[in-house]
Amino acid sequence: MASYAVLGATGNCGSALIQLLLQRPNASIHAFCRNKPKLIGLLPEIEKSDRVTVYQGSIKDTDLLTACLRGRRAVFVVLSSNINEPGFRVGRDANKAVIDVLRTLHREDSGSTGPPPKIILLSSATLDDTLSRKTPYLLRQILHMSASHIYNDLAESEKLLRAEQEWLTTVFVKPGALSVDEQRGHALSFVESDNPVSYLDLAAAMIEAADDTTDKYDMKNIGVVNTNGAARFPTGTPLCIATGLLRHFVPSLHPYLP
Repeated sequence: MASYAVLGATGNCGSALIQLLLQRPNASIHAFCRNKPKLIGLLPEIEKSDRVTVYQGSIKDTDLLTACLRGRRAVFVVLSSNINEPGFRVGRDANKAVIDVLRTLHREDSGSTGPPPKIILLSSATLDDTLSRKTPYLLRQILHMSASHIYNDLAESEKLLRAEQEWLTTVFVKPGALSVDEQRGHALSFVESDNPVSYLDLAAAMIEAADDTTDKYDMKNIGVVNTNGAARFPTGTPLCIATGLLRHFVPSLHPYLP
């Protein structure tokens, strides 16, 4: 049975991953979240599923995280935010915790022949010159500033994971804009990312990268492109950009912004 862990299960990407994995009869899913009732509200079918185990708690709970990651083939790290919160560090804290747990498990299993689980990290095309080359320069700068604290967290997370590449494999999935929409069809790309892509297509792309056995995506930045039309434009984007810019230039306004 293919075994996966999803960290950030209640987010748009995390819930989309679980939704698609549940369509596979041979998939075993460990879902890590802070709010189990919220997750069940999003995906009621998991409550009675014997293929989904929910781990509710803090990412800093080493014992809980160890139980979640033990025996997994792939770990989806999809912890992020749409709010450009000053000092945001959820990603680097989570990835450090994951690295520490997997290092311990790797030492415990040193006699086995199996490798540690592959990490599939959700990042952003905005951080990659090649994948975002079709985005106009000025727009890319605006997007970067509007999510500057989030992107800084992602960049630091990537540094942490790349520093462990001798023993731990990561795939860095970097989509463009994301939208809550239906699944249309996707492809993975080394040279571009489309805008926007639905969370379901993103999830399908991440699962494809996790299941790949050729190692061609290992330690690479991977974009996601649409193969059957673009997703709907996310209507909340203008407000998200505006408030993100305010948080970038005047961080003290953060508590007063939506």
